[in-house]
Amino acid sequence: MRKVRKKTPLPEIQEEGLLTPLRRGQSAYVQSTSTDFRRFTDLESGPQSEPSLTSHVEMAAALVDQAMMGRWMPLAVVYHKDYQSAKSAFLLYHQFFFVRGIVYFLLMVLPFFEIPAWCDGDLPHPCGDPQKYPLSGLPYIRPWISVTIQVFCVMVLVWSVCLQWYFLRAQFWVGRVGVYKVVVLSLMVISTLTSTIGLSELRGINLSMYIRLLVPIVFSRAIRGCFRMTMRIVHTFMDIAVLVGTFVLLSAWLATTIFSETSVEFKDFSTSLLSLFVLLTTANNPVVWASTYDTNRLAFFFFFFYMIVGLYFLMNLAFSVIYSSYKAQMAVEVAKRITARQGNLRAAFSLLDTRHQEWIDGATMVALFLAIGRYRHIPDVRARASRLFLALNKRGDFKIWSDEFEELCDVIAKEVERQPVISRLKRRRSNSDINFIKHPFYNYVIWALTLSSLSIAIAALNVGGAVQTLLINLEFLFGWIFVMDGVLKVCIQGWKFYWSIHVNRFDFVVTFLIVAVQAVSHFHDDARIWVSYLIMARSFRVLALVTMISRWRLMGETLVHVIPATAPILVLQFLVCSHFALLGMHLFGGLIYKENAALAYTEYAQHEFYAFNFNDYASAMATCFNLCVVNKWYVIMDAYAAVTGTRWSRTYFIGFWAIAVAFTLNVVVAFFAEAFTSQMEKAEKLKAREKRSSEQELLPRAGVLMRKKSGGGAGSLPRRTAKSLSYYDLYEDIVKKT
Repeated sequence: MRKVRKKTPLPEIQEEGLLTPLRRGQSAYVQSTSTDFRRFTDLESGPQSEPSLTSHVEMAAALVDQAMMGRWMPLAVVYHKDYQSAKSAFLLYHQFFFVRGIVYFLLMVLPFFEIPAWCDGDLPHPCGDPQKYPLSGLPYIRPWISVTIQVFCVMVLVWSVCLQWYFLRAQFWVGRVGVYKVVVLSLMVISTLTSTIGLSELRGINLSMYIRLLVPIVFSRAIRGCFRMTMRIVHTFMDIAVLVGTFVLLSAWLATTIFSETSVEFKDFSTSLLSLFVLLTTANNPVVWASTYDTNRLAFFFFFFYMIVGLYFLMNLAFSVIYSSYKAQMAVEVAKRITARQGNLRAAFSLLDTRHQEWIDGATMVALFLAIGRYRHIPDVRARASRLFLALNKRGDFKIWSDEFEELCDVIAKEVERQPVISRLKRRRSNSDINFIKHPFYNYVIWALTLSSLSIAIAALNVGGAVQTLLINLEFLFGWIFVMDGVLKVCIQGWKFYWSIHVNRFDFVVTFLIVAVQAVSHFHDDARIWVSYLIMARSFRVLALVTMISRWRLMGETLVHVIPATAPILVLQFLVCSHFALLGMHLFGGLIYKENAALAYTEYAQHEFYAFNFNDYASAMATCFNLCVVNKWYVIMDAYAAVTGTRWSRTYFIGFWAIAVAFTLNVVVAFFAEAFTSQMEKAEKLKAREKRSSEQELLPRAGVLMRKKSGGGAGSLPRRTAKSLSYYDLYEDIVKKT
């Protein structure tokens, strides 16, 4: 066991001393992994020289940077025969995520504007008379436009796969993900080629729509992770589904035995089974058992027992079991992420430990910090190098051991975040000026003026004559008041700080438009109405009133951070509904029209639900949304059973409820609620810590100096306050809370 020495201040490390420690022998790890490292030169030629880019320090810095980003640089990149080009390809691949995001968006949105498969007419009405067939009303694009968009998407995806193959090489085929990407991309190419050469006989099938929706699942790491976790808990869902199904079957048999002679809803086993299944979703409650209860009051006890056991016990049990299994899979994903990050750090440590002595000295660590600064902006990295080193050096022996090195990401993350630039404001203006615009009374006045301008803008739309002219003049006055408010804040706070606040950006843009339109309205009377609209738009700022109550402000900020982080699982739910919408469009497209005699006397026709159909993709998605709400969903199901002439069509709707509602939607709702509560608790703890820090700052200066002297080490580093939250960060917080 190593002896722990008392910490002492880190001596000043001269810049010229940063280069010499790298002239060492290679570690056994490096020698056993690659024989090409002799070609890499050290940093003796200086950090600006081109050969230094391939040094051990540069490669270690790249590994650490990717670990901080929540990614991991594959060792295939580090030991690539052309490291610099492989690293550039790796970074370009991850910088390419925005373009890939556009591709995913285009592929998911494209079906909204494509001609449905059952339509064989020409534009502008390829599906026949729009008065007869209820459609969404969205414009349809020509087939060649759809093919052009697909070609663009395929080119981007091919380029992305080629980049990944280049920096991974043989490892690209080791994982199944690379194989899946190639398979889906090949299917995309084939479907695009068949559409290009005009194979119209395949138009009725249109499998390309299904293939396109697989692209986000396979190519997006976030969505793929959600899909992988969901698939791993299918067996759990099947177990609870068998339990619920058995309960419904037994209840249907019992209901048929008891009520078959007195109730139409339970006249035979199949009818009873369907009625009780829909009752389990509460969509037909209490209609389905009202007549039975009217005939026999004792029937209440049967339905009471059925609802208590089926809805409140079994369904909630299913909800709990499914999400518990999903959280267990989240823990697996978090463990994989931590393992990958630690693998990056261990590889970086091995590159720096060229003497294979299990520790790194201070000069090498400072060289690493400077190299990391080329990837990530660390303010005053040279001045902070000593603090970073002390934060890692918990043993106080001026040596960074492997277990200490694994905390590097957390230590740097605390140092990267910059504190608010309040000191700059104090230099720019006096404290009295700053306190004036931050005083609650000033904010109350601005809010009162905002609400008054909203009232005047609404009133100006409903009056005329001299009163309208007066109100327009008042709108002009309010516009300039808001201009003066913006000018005052810019002069006191400075443009950079003013523009960094989102509400100020909104105010600036809308106020500028208000004044511009007011100026135009003096020459064109028709433009005056737009002033009222813009003032009403500015009045949406009243939503920021929640910031005046700290609890509401905390909830709002937490919600803003959580929603983007939950985007992958929300997109997965969208893709599940999209696949059902495409399937419904291919199965039931064109069957719903207003003169269809099969719909006569149905509840669907009585409620005029004609707009909820599967005639095109947009209408199908709207129908799927209503099916997710599970309110009167059986009405749509019965309508399609009537137009198809077979009750087997109900299988589609029952399958949709089981998969898209009972399974994936429950996971989404539970995940969002868990994410919000975990982040809310985290924000409350952070707020309490900041409050304690602000109280400590009010202590006498001597006390502050004593705290600084006793702080030292990692404890004196500023706490990290993440400006953004990734889905993996959300997973990690939920797992830690659990």
